[in-house]
Amino acid sequence: MTIDTGRRAFVASLGTLAAAWPLTVRAQPAQRIRHVGVLTPYNEQDTAARDDADAFIQQFKRLGWKVGQNLDLQYRAAGTKAEQLRSAAAELVGLKPEVILVMGSAALKALQATTDSIPIVFVGVTDPVYQGFVANRTHPGGNVTGFTVFEFSLGATWVQLLAEVSPGLHHFAVVYHRETTPGGWMPLIQSAAARLKLEVNEAPVLDDTEIDNVIAVLKTTSGGGLVVLPSTFTLAHRQRIIDFAARYRLPAIYWDNRFVNDGGLMSYSYNLYEQVRQGVVYVDRILKGEKAGDLPVLDTTKFNFVINLKTAKAVGLAIPGSLLGRADELVE
Repeated sequence: MTIDTGRRAFVASLGTLAAAWPLTVRAQPAQRIRHVGVLTPYNEQDTAARDDADAFIQQFKRLGWKVGQNLDLQYRAAGTKAEQLRSAAAELVGLKPEVILVMGSAALKALQATTDSIPIVFVGVTDPVYQGFVANRTHPGGNVTGFTVFEFSLGATWVQLLAEVSPGLHHFAVVYHRETTPGGWMPLIQSAAARLKLEVNEAPVLDDTEIDNVIAVLKTTSGGGLVVLPSTFTLAHRQRIIDFAARYRLPAIYWDNRFVNDGGLMSYSYNLYEQVRQGVVYVDRILKGEKAGDLPVLDTTKFNFVINLKTAKAVGLAIPGSLLGRADELVE
């Protein structure tokens, strides 16, 4: 499937949203059309892409931007593979948008390798200084700025929550994408595990088979659990991870509440929609004359703790009252 074909399929699937978001924009001579690109690392069929699309289109509307009147929005949902992201990034840059909004580290990497002049606003990126995307958070300079989603120290929080929900926990696997997950997660996770006297097993994965292998190892021993680290890969493959964890009654904690909505046990995660809204605000400011390099990289400040009570019952866990009281949402 070509990117153009995939994009048409994706936008068609948005239903009523598509009517407000045409692929071909007819400029109205009374207003100046501003040109914005969006690059995401999801497949068109993934509900994550639809969630993101709805969030940012609504924020553009709130800020006074109307597709077809004063805004031309070019969207690419390219998938997680590096070659697809590079191709989509090159295509977007070739359209010469005034700003590009990008989601996730893998998509940002592809885009940053393609242009050093078009302003880029990122969301959903962990520690952009560590990953080399910006030199300085306060004054990033260059053409890139945006919003971070996680500090590596959050890994210790995930381990603590997993231990609290599963008193019989003795060891856990840390599932992450081998090619795109930053290395800064493991030292703090290992330190937290040591304090709790838990064994840590790193589980880098690249495909469904490797995901299956991780679960197969855990199911053969008692007292196991899962910590799933942030990446577009793990989100795109979330149903496979969730289903295997449920099948073998493994407690698991995830980095995005969509895992929990789809049947995962629990998540402690940033507020996706707030991130997207913040990113669109930066795009708006750049369109109005500010420079990307002068806008500071900002942290996520709001996190949600979500527990799926039905899943807890299915895996044989009684959620402690202390955790129920701290949850922002209970899925039943």
